[in-house]
Amino acid sequence: MPDTRRVATCLLTFSVLWLGGRFSSGQEVAAEADPEVVALESKVSQFLEGISDGQVADAYDELLDGSQLKLKEKEKALADLIVKTETLDEKYGGYRSFEKVASKRIGRDLVLVRYLYKCEHFPVVWYFTFYRTLPSNETTPENAPWRVIAVRFDTRLDLLWL
Repeated sequence: MPDTRRVATCLLTFSVLWLGGRFSSGQEVAAEADPEVVALESKVSQFLEGISDGQVADAYDELLDGSQLKLKEKEKALADLIVKTETLDEKYGGYRSFEKVASKRIGRDLVLVRYLYKCEHFPVVWYFTFYRTLPSNETTPENAPWRVIAVRFDTRLDLLWL
């Protein structure tokens, strides 16, 4: 009986360590890819490629097309974000690459996406929040367009653990 208990303990310990490594590496464990999330990730990738090419204002226009972040009261905040984005190279060094850190779907209508934008001297973490609601004339959420409701970046690498 002691050998059985020892084997069970070893197997449990191995399982916890293996799963812990999978989750702490920043990779989501998913049985299959969600095509809607993949499409949103593609939109984010196009945005990051645009800013890496110096087309910052155009990249924001494309990303935010149809989103409420383009409302009049948000124009000042968006203009400030564009200026802040245009200074990435001088603050953190030239662009090197970017990679997805995590994507998470919360319910049916909210998706959070995080990317690491790697610069020569320091990485930057980008956060994107997509949301969809039913238009008044629609009956199924699948017909509703995804909108960006939040976009930001920072250098708080310690938050990647959360």
